[in-house]
Amino acid sequence: MASVGLRAVVKSFGQVRVIEGVSFEIGDGEFVVLVGPSGCGKSTLLRMIAGLEAINGGEVLIDGEVVNDLSPKERNIAMVFQNYALYPHMTVRENLGFSLKLARAPRAEAAAKIQRAADILGLGDLLERKPRELSGGQRQRVAMGRAIVRDPAVFLFDEPLSNLDAALRVQMRVELAELHRRLGATMIYVTHDQVEAMTMAQKIAVLNKGRVEQFATPAELYNRPCNLFVARFIGSPQMNILPGRVASVRDGKVAVSLAGGGEIAVASGENPPQPGSPVQVGIRPEALTPAEGGILSGAVRIVEYLGGLTLVHVARDGEEPVVAQLPGNFPARVGDVVRFETAAAGIHLFDADGRRMAGGPP
Repeated sequence: MASVGLRAVVKSFGQVRVIEGVSFEIGDGEFVVLVGPSGCGKSTLLRMIAGLEAINGGEVLIDGEVVNDLSPKERNIAMVFQNYALYPHMTVRENLGFSLKLARAPRAEAAAKIQRAADILGLGDLLERKPRELSGGQRQRVAMGRAIVRDPAVFLFDEPLSNLDAALRVQMRVELAELHRRLGATMIYVTHDQVEAMTMAQKIAVLNKGRVEQFATPAELYNRPCNLFVARFIGSPQMNILPGRVASVRDGKVAVSLAGGGEIAVASGENPPQPGSPVQVGIRPEALTPAEGGILSGAVRIVEYLGGLTLVHVARDGEEPVVAQLPGNFPARVGDVVRFETAAAGIHLFDADGRRMAGGPP
C-alpha cells in the first residue's frame, strides 16, 4: 500500500477554477472520504489523483513520489466507478481477470488472484454468471473485485453506492469497511452523503467550492467543526443555528443572549469572544430535551416518526425554527407548544463570519 499527498493542487476548466490549492496527507493504509455538496470538486480531485485529469498547479504524490506526469497505469491505482463499468459479454470470472489478461499474468497466478477476490467478496458461486444476471450489489462487488486482483497501491472509489437502494447501501457500507479492515489498503472514497462518510472513514475531507474546509476524524468534525459550513454539513438532522449576542464572559463560561429570548452558557474555549459581540449559536438536535422550564419554546409544526427516534420541527415566533431529535415514543402532535432545555455538550459558538469560537463536548 502507499501514502497519498496533495500539495497546493489547483484545477481549472477554462476560466473556471474548480480546485483551489487543496493540500492534505493520507497515511499508508488509511480510509479517507472526500465529502461535500454537488459541484464542490470532490470527483475532480479523485480523478486528479488517478491521473484521469491533468492538474494546473501543485503536486500529487503517491508513496512520496510526485506523479503529476505519470499515466494512470503508471500510478498503480485502481478505481471503482458509480456505474460498475463491467463488460456485459464477459462472465464474472472474466471481468475479474481482464486486467490480468492484459498484463499477461501467468494463468495460475491469475486464477489464484481471481479466487482470492471472489472469496473476499462472496462471489464464489457467481463466477460463471454474466453481469445481467446479477443484482446491483453483486455487480458492485464484481467492480471491487476487479480492483482487488490488481493489488494496487491505492483504491479510489467514486460514489460507488449511489445507484443502490437504501437498504443495500447500508449493507455495502459495512462490507466496504470490512474490506478495508481485511486488506489494510489505502482507500480514498468520494460521496455527497455525509452518513456514508461518518460511518466508514478514518478521516474525512469536507470540500466546499473547491476548497477543503476541514480535514479530520469523524468525531472531530462532529464535535469540533471549524466553521458553520462543516457544522451544518456534518450531522443529520442538521445543526440548529440561532443568532445571539455575548452577554458576559466569566469563570470559563460565555453567556449568550438569544435573539428570541433566553440565555445559553457554553465553555469559553481558548479565544473567548468579547461581551456585546454578535455570535451564532449552533445546537445539535439531540442536545434538545423537553423541559417545562426550558429556554427554547414554540409550536410543533411537523413530526417525523422514524421508529427508534422522532424528529420534532418547532416553529418559533419571528425566529429561526428548530429541530429536536427525541425518543421514538415522544408524544408530540402538530400544534402542541413545547419547551426545551439544552445539553451543554451539544452547543457550539461561532462568530459573525461563521468561524468556530467555543462549545462542544469537554
